[in-house]
Amino acid sequence: MQSIWVEEKQIAKALARNEAFWQCKLEDYPLMWITVPAAVPGQGPTEPDEEENIWTDVDYVIARAEDHLSRTYYGGDSLPVFNPWLGPDQFAGWLGAELTLKPKDFTSWSQPFVDDWSKYTRLAIDPDNRWWKLYIEILRSSVEAGRGKWVTGYPDLHSGIDALAAIRGPEKLMIDMATEPQLIHQAMEQMTQLWKYVVDIVSEIILPAGQGTSNWTMGWSAKRFLCIGQNDFSCLISPRMFTDFCWSDTMQTCNHVDHTLYHLDGPGAAKHLPKLLECEKLNAIQWIQGAGQPLPSQWLDMLKQIQDAGKAVQVLYSGAHGGNADLFQELDILCGNLDPRRLFFLAMVDTVEKADAVVEYARKICRKKR
Repeated sequence: MQSIWVEEKQIAKALARNEAFWQCKLEDYPLMWITVPAAVPGQGPTEPDEEENIWTDVDYVIARAEDHLSRTYYGGDSLPVFNPWLGPDQFAGWLGAELTLKPKDFTSWSQPFVDDWSKYTRLAIDPDNRWWKLYIEILRSSVEAGRGKWVTGYPDLHSGIDALAAIRGPEKLMIDMATEPQLIHQAMEQMTQLWKYVVDIVSEIILPAGQGTSNWTMGWSAKRFLCIGQNDFSCLISPRMFTDFCWSDTMQTCNHVDHTLYHLDGPGAAKHLPKLLECEKLNAIQWIQGAGQPLPSQWLDMLKQIQDAGKAVQVLYSGAHGGNADLFQELDILCGNLDPRRLFFLAMVDTVEKADAVVEYARKICRKKR
């Protein structure tokens, strides 16, 4: 991996530490991804008149990505990563749903179209689907423009049960799971195969560039590293139903790639953690406590449970998710109670000085602890 925005020595160290993280051989202190957006002053490209074009005008998308990445400061083990996407419901769009894009709110939503599962016994991605073609075009453009600059990440895949909820509607899907479980099992198996299909296609595009892999959770590997488990719908179902309908998909997606991180999104999803920890191929859990919830340092029992099962933990500090936290205090508590070598600390701060200070503080307290 190369980048004109990060010194070669720093890149070499960051790559080594990121790979060591996946091999459980990280030394001394946590994996530290600390960035400063807009650290370098500048004026970005002119925004399109139509809001949808912020995500659909490919030239603008790439120009905006390069502007953002070139003006970011990369502290600790962080690297430039761009994640092409069309919002959380892009997978539903690839399956044929109508998408409404709201880039300024950083989201999209789909119009459910499945009225009877017996009419949709074969779910597929049409190669001529507008949203699929657009995504692939952006992906290829990012890989080409990012040579020697950034990593093009794997997509944010709200597939599996989340995609079924998007194309059917959450309430109707919950009824279907109770009244027509076999049809939902069949649909889920198709979703698993489609996930593999997407990952393989994307891999064929991004791997030859030699920049390695990442995704929206950040982190890096030379091999295939993906975030799995975008199961927001799982907050609505019991652990038994999660095991029944989502477990096979979780196991198969983990087994299909090299390194995996599960997005555990808030207290509503935490009830599924004991089952997730049974997945041998799952490397790490990303804990998102949710807006207004206590900071990661206040969830020590859960984080210890994850590490005791042999998994690593990622914690995030950004925006509504702890963006105003005292990171030094958080590091004190987390590194004092957890194994720092299996901790991934991801944060955005407002100055270069603070970014460097946070990284150095992590080193200092872990040396002292040792």
